[in-house]
Amino acid sequence: MRSLLQFKLQIALMFAMAVWGLSWTNAKILGVYTSPPLSMFWRFFLATICFIPIMKWTNHSFKIPQSAFKFVFLNGFFMTVYNYFYFRGTQLGFAGAGGVIVTTLNPIFTSLLAVVILKDLLKSKDILGAFLGLTGGALIIKIWSVNYGDLVQNGNIHFLLAALSWAFVTLITTSSKDKLHFIPYSFWSITIAGLFSFFISVNEPLFSVFNYGWNFWLNLFILSAGAMVFGTTIYFLAAVRLGSRKASAYIFSVPVTAMGFSMVILGESLDWNTALGSVLAISGVYLINKS
Repeated sequence: MRSLLQFKLQIALMFAMAVWGLSWTNAKILGVYTSPPLSMFWRFFLATICFIPIMKWTNHSFKIPQSAFKFVFLNGFFMTVYNYFYFRGTQLGFAGAGGVIVTTLNPIFTSLLAVVILKDLLKSKDILGAFLGLTGGALIIKIWSVNYGDLVQNGNIHFLLAALSWAFVTLITTSSKDKLHFIPYSFWSITIAGLFSFFISVNEPLFSVFNYGWNFWLNLFILSAGAMVFGTTIYFLAAVRLGSRKASAYIFSVPVTAMGFSMVILGESLDWNTALGSVLAISGVYLINKS
């Protein structure tokens, strides 16, 4: 029975990772309709609504312990920052490249920040992994032929800043693990990020989204209920039931699915530098996660 439940959880985790990969294409499509602040607000708003039944079903209190408030607040802030660069990057650049850059450079930035902020020690494998990852990222953005203007116009600078922002989210979340259960922690982080997004989008035509058709709402629903609520919940559940190392191994599929969906749905092409850079970056993440 236990092995059957683990098998079902692994299937759900594979599906969740596929949804995470698809979310880069969803964000690109939303960029045709709205500005990043509007996309952010409605994503967080719908995710908050979808998270309420999960809070009820798991019998978690909506009260935030005082010791956890600063972590939830900071996490909500950096989630807002991340989503701005995420939506802006996909609006300007290639969704597939963004999925590869952010998901592979994030753990590398996290490891480097942990050394600076948390005074963690880097092992030789971590240094090699960081080198491979940064080299892979440099290949993907064609570092040899770009200037600052190119980085901004093709969205790559936004993807780099998104990866850095999510590294802060990771460190804050890791530091808060003994303060609050991950479900209310996720709920309140998303809710606070929604409040930040509301203030950012206060001068935007907030209700203009109701003029859009099913294509807009389908992609927004996948981003909110699929990637943010379902994907995050399944990933954290898998980390508890299967172990963090086994669960994190599934993240290696996200760059592949992100690139695959963008090629099939958006017609994006796979350049040699993106393919080689992806292999190097994924290898670097593997070395860093390896025990």
